[in-house]
Amino acid sequence: MSKKPRVLVLSEIPTPYRLPLYRRIADRGEVSLEIVFCAESQPDRPWSIREELGGVPHRILRGFPITKRSKTNTFVYEINPSVLPLLMRGRFDLLVIGGYAVFAEQVAIAFARATRRPYLLHVESHLGKPRSGAVARAKSVVLPHVIGAATGGLAVGSAAKRYLQAYGLPAERIHLFPNTIDVAAYGRAAGEAREHAHVIRRKLDLPEHYHLFVGRLVEAKGVSDLLAAHVSLGPAAPELLVAGEGPLREKVESTAGVRFLGFQHPRELIELYTLADCLIVPSRDEPWGVVVNEALACGTPVVATDAVGAAEDLIRDGIDGRIVPAGDVAALSLAMSAPLPRVDATRAPIARWTYDLGVEEFHEAVRLALK
Repeated sequence: MSKKPRVLVLSEIPTPYRLPLYRRIADRGEVSLEIVFCAESQPDRPWSIREELGGVPHRILRGFPITKRSKTNTFVYEINPSVLPLLMRGRFDLLVIGGYAVFAEQVAIAFARATRRPYLLHVESHLGKPRSGAVARAKSVVLPHVIGAATGGLAVGSAAKRYLQAYGLPAERIHLFPNTIDVAAYGRAAGEAREHAHVIRRKLDLPEHYHLFVGRLVEAKGVSDLLAAHVSLGPAAPELLVAGEGPLREKVESTAGVRFLGFQHPRELIELYTLADCLIVPSRDEPWGVVVNEALACGTPVVATDAVGAAEDLIRDGIDGRIVPAGDVAALSLAMSAPLPRVDATRAPIARWTYDLGVEEFHEAVRLALK
């Protein structure tokens, strides 16, 4: 019997939508998998993931963050010197590196290139992200040596695939590794919520019609654009419910017709998604946006900007929701003012955007990289 390939995955932090995918890959047993995280969590991401982490072969690297807070955002750069001894022990056949934004990822890429180890880059970024001229020029110089030199790529969607191609990675070496959820489980839970809609509305004091926002309350998420669009609709507009935490909380709480809910757990979110008229994702910078998956799996249409990576793959404009230009408050307001049909999640693009797809694509990428 041939030896299992040893795959070391290096990722910035554990996220609730990726852990189940890693667990399924580990359970399949085709590769010997180890996940290494740079930190257990970051500010403004109050996830409860200890239970999900228990089923994933992982470790948290020792290190410390450099954190820069502002009134509108929080920047974190993790520094993990302990990554170098881990790499030098060399107990892996393939590295899967979750980007190049923090110290450990940068060291891993340099190590892989210096030792001629194969590595896959797992990327969310897309070309639609706003960047200054200086940053764009720097990327054009540096990234072909980082991305173009990779053995292959794991792209979370179509926009991320184009990003990898733009910096020199051939399309045939890029596999889809979707940011997703358990679509079927969300669908079942949404069906239960619809059956008990009257009880849930009374329990949560929900209006008959409302718009929903779910995410971190930072400028990159388009929170200010959302509030401006909501106010422009006037007092007759559906109430706007906001689930999340972040620096813009005070601004949210002080806006008329907006109800601040704070952080909500998945079960509560499914109820909120299911009974909402639509989910609004007004981001100016959003590599993917798993809330789009969640709402669509619950049968709820989504109004999203074209800066949201998930929009291209999951939203058919006018069928599953609306796609509007990022930063265009008038277009966002217009999309929010028009009623949208419910989504048939069994026939929509979300139906194929599953963990099974991710598992198959991951193993195919590994096989190709190790040839």
